[in-house]
Amino acid sequence: MQLFVRDIEGQTLTVQVDAEETVQSLKVRIEQSQGLHLDDQRLVFGGQSLENSLSLQSLGLTDESTVFLSSELQGGGKKRKKKTYTKPKKIKHKRKKVKLAVLKFYKVDSNDKVTRLRRECPDERCGPGVFMAMHFNRYYCGRCHLTYLIKKDG
Repeated sequence: MQLFVRDIEGQTLTVQVDAEETVQSLKVRIEQSQGLHLDDQRLVFGGQSLENSLSLQSLGLTDESTVFLSSELQGGGKKRKKKTYTKPKKIKHKRKKVKLAVLKFYKVDSNDKVTRLRRECPDERCGPGVFMAMHFNRYYCGRCHLTYLIKKDG
């Protein structure tokens, strides 16, 4: 039987095959005439891709049927499943804004004398005005990371 093979560029190739032949043998004949490798060929008839192992007659190909040739493209893999998380997201730390926080650092006497309530960082990188954080067992500078441990007697 005579088949017409239309390639990507729109050119039609005429191929003589038996009805009992497989799609694989048709691809071999196209490779001999066009030079397109077997693995790169994809044959479509009636909107369905032709598998190599099936015979031409079982696919419904008759005399003077047109088969469309396209190149085999990579891809078409399975979609990845969406990941399900078992633990909830970690909530980021939100800094608390304290109104009038400066009042914790200074004290004003009745004589209008200002005294500092917190210890200042003695490091030369920080300078005056940078106070150290007061923890239960240490003083800590958040700017230069200087730490003084508090020793309790007894």
